[in-house]
Amino acid sequence: MKKILTFFSFFSIVFGACNKNTAPPTIQSYMRFKLNGVQVECDSKFGASYKPSVGVDADISFYANWGDNALDFQLFTYTSDIVPGQYVFAPQKAYYAEIWPAGTLTTPGTHPSYVAGSGVPNSSIAGSGQITITEINVRYIKGSFDFITDINPQTGLFMTVTDGVFYIKRG
Repeated sequence: MKKILTFFSFFSIVFGACNKNTAPPTIQSYMRFKLNGVQVECDSKFGASYKPSVGVDADISFYANWGDNALDFQLFTYTSDIVPGQYVFAPQKAYYAEIWPAGTLTTPGTHPSYVAGSGVPNSSIAGSGQITITEINVRYIKGSFDFITDINPQTGLFMTVTDGVFYIKRG
């Protein structure tokens, strides 16, 4: 009798462990970075463009807000899939970041934006920086970023963004 109970106890432990739901928890979108040395945690309006069902995944934009402030990225290869790797802002590349650290145009007052890179393949770019894609698929885009914007002629200032990380759900 003791052997039978031991056998059933063992059986229930082994098969009970196999029945547990081991699906990973759902990860929420996030974007974190330092703006001029001050830590920022985005808290709303996360988004990333859809992956097309037909054709290449060559144009991606992703963004997030913190309060009424916003940060937006765009990567355009035009002809080939955007894959994991480093995308350095450089002449003749369409890699771009734009930040609104004093609010967006949806609130009253002056709301200058600060730009790094270029949204089209120009011979010159604004500021400097890079976006590193570590994972990308139809569901999300994940990676890191750092950049220094060009001087905004309206304010005479530039912005430094460091230690940026993101995970943004697509679509």
